[in-house]
Amino acid sequence: MQAESVAPTSVRRRSPSGLLVAVVAIVFLVMLAIAYAVESARTVDAQVRQADQALKLTVAHRDTVDKAIKDYVLANVPGDPAGFKALVDKDLSEVETTLRTVRSDQASVKAADDNLGSAAFLTLTKRDERVAELKRTEAARSGLANAEQALVDMRDQLLVLRPLAQGVIEMRGLLAKVQANDLNGALAAFASARQQVQAALDRSHQADIPAEYGTLAGLLKSSLDALQQEIIAIQANNASAAQQAQSQLQALSSQYDALQVRFDSVDASNRLMFQPLIDSYHKGLQAATVV
Repeated sequence: MQAESVAPTSVRRRSPSGLLVAVVAIVFLVMLAIAYAVESARTVDAQVRQADQALKLTVAHRDTVDKAIKDYVLANVPGDPAGFKALVDKDLSEVETTLRTVRSDQASVKAADDNLGSAAFLTLTKRDERVAELKRTEAARSGLANAEQALVDMRDQLLVLRPLAQGVIEMRGLLAKVQANDLNGALAAFASARQQVQAALDRSHQADIPAEYGTLAGLLKSSLDALQQEIIAIQANNASAAQQAQSQLQALSSQYDALQVRFDSVDASNRLMFQPLIDSYHKGLQAATVV
């Protein structure tokens, strides 16, 4: 009798393969976390370096900005039109150059600020450093915005004063021709003088322009019109028309006297307008230097 064959029973073995997979996964995650932390720190360091460079350059330009503002607000204005025009040209060149510098600084600081803010979710390490740097860039941007506003206001005023001064210079030259009895030469000079005065008048309606600038431009325009009428009347031997034009010029003369009194307050008004902007600019840069 043959023995019955017995099917071998399966043996359950304790395999470490599952445990190894879990361990490998944990190690892999740890490695990823370490790599992320290192890369995150590097990212923050790079962002902070970029911001520091932009802020240092901005702070380095403070003396240049202050000088341009001071040169305009506290200018010692010459009494003669030619000297005044030369000062306006100098101030305008300085203000426009400084305005370009401020706007360049604004672009650099904004780029650094955007860089710090946009990657916040990728830089979970060194959060305090990133937040502190963001506060500095934001303070600098606020200060620069105020400096830009002050410089824009000054530029706008200078762009009125330049043709205004040139118009006065040409008007004086025109009067010199009249006194020399060169009436035709005087009449030929009216177009250019009127063009300068009109340019000043057209630019004088902005909010940052003292009202006195526009009033002076209007008086000069009216004076040119009356003077031209008088010369034409003299050439035509029209005594009545000449007398009428002369009466207009005399009436305008009294308005010039009244305007002169108002001009004494323009510098004080400008200082009141510019000082808060200057103070805010300095406050922003001061906060930007705090580490």
